[in-house]
Amino acid sequence: MREIVVDTRDFEPPAPMQMVLSELQSMLEGESFIHQIHRIEPINLFNRLKPMGIAYHVKKEGDIYHIYYFYPQDEKRVMEIVGV
Repeated sequence: MREIVVDTRDFEPPAPMQMVLSELQSMLEGESFIHQIHRIEPINLFNRLKPMGIAYHVKKEGDIYHIYYFYPQDEKRVMEIVGV
């Protein structure tokens, strides 16, 4: 499974949301997931993803958030890959 990394730590809103939404177009069920590295928890983006049927998981390490976006059917596999 391919991990698409989107590091948005150095960008101001709304760029991080736009970057993730753009990458979601290339995310394929069973083949890839998105890993966003960010300095805050992007609640507004989470609210937009629910109607789209995209699941996510947040892991915080120090001051950095690692957010994983995936199709719900891929959750088990993605969690194994990211060590959750």
